[in-house]
Amino acid sequence: MKVAHVIHGLEVGGLERLVVDLAARSRAFGVEPSLIAFGEDGPVRAWAEAAGMPVASLGAVRGMTPDALWCLARALSGVAVAHAHDLGPWLNAVAARALTPRTQVLATFHQLAPPSGRKRGAARLGARFSSALVACGAEVRAELRRWVPPGTPVVTIGNGVALPGPVSPAQRARARARIGLPDGAVAVGYLGRMHPEKGPDLLVEAMVRHLREASEAHLVLVGRGPLDDALRAACAPLGERAHLLGEVVDDAAGLLAGMDVYAQPSRREGRSLAMLEAMASGLPTVAHGLPAVAELHPDGKTAVLVPLEDVDALGGALLGLVRDPVRRKALGEAARARAAAFSMDAMVDAYVRLWRASLPVRA
Repeated sequence: MKVAHVIHGLEVGGLERLVVDLAARSRAFGVEPSLIAFGEDGPVRAWAEAAGMPVASLGAVRGMTPDALWCLARALSGVAVAHAHDLGPWLNAVAARALTPRTQVLATFHQLAPPSGRKRGAARLGARFSSALVACGAEVRAELRRWVPPGTPVVTIGNGVALPGPVSPAQRARARARIGLPDGAVAVGYLGRMHPEKGPDLLVEAMVRHLREASEAHLVLVGRGPLDDALRAACAPLGERAHLLGEVVDDAAGLLAGMDVYAQPSRREGRSLAMLEAMASGLPTVAHGLPAVAELHPDGKTAVLVPLEDVDALGGALLGLVRDPVRRKALGEAARARAAAFSMDAMVDAYVRLWRASLPVRA
């Protein structure tokens, strides 16, 4: 069974890491995966090719144009299932199906981004030509149900994460050396896009406002985005205790082993892969109490959840954990145990069954 994953681009991100891992692991079930990406080339190509997957980069073609659809249709030739990820790639895959009618289309929605304007009508029509729409969590599923036509197959398959063994002292030492953390530092880390949606600006403000005088507290930001320059300027009061690493292509998740607290004050969230990886690494989390976050984290048991946009509550929660190693350890151990409920193996198995179910029954 040939399954092509259609994504927005080949730049580094949590969604892209998830898709490559899903595709690679599906080969054990007899799937022949490939990757099709709109936009320019990027580091994700190397990840996919290292896993033995062919990659088709469509280049700088604008979506929903004749050129884009012809390019996508050619890439889908001979493919049984086109699995699109998020709205734009899905709408293009549905439109290209007119040129490759034997290809079944389904989509996963990884974030809260309902279609609006003319896209809403196109999306409602596209849903009728899709074998299924997948939500990564309960909140995303509820959002889908608000706009899809009645009778549209909507299923929930939560994002999954690999479950490594406990972090060893050697792993922790290597990760802290990569970050540049001194002895005695208590590292508050964030891994993801530097975008307003993800709230790294709130994290920096909380650190400066509440942990500036906590000399042991260090801030680690891993990723890049439109807030890069603003965040660098805002971190100035922290001096050398701010570690802005930018985009890390090689084993960014491995840096979690060197952190002590994970923080992700997203203003909007579907199901964060980085948050799941932090759980699997045994880190306590501080985050906004969004419904999608509460699906992962019972407040006070694996994480400290604070009200949306409340910088003082965020800073107070961070300071409390920085200065309480016993509580950090208890929350982190509980988080690692809970991560087993969101395993990558269960996610892959669910998707393989869905792909197979989407194929026409042959007499």
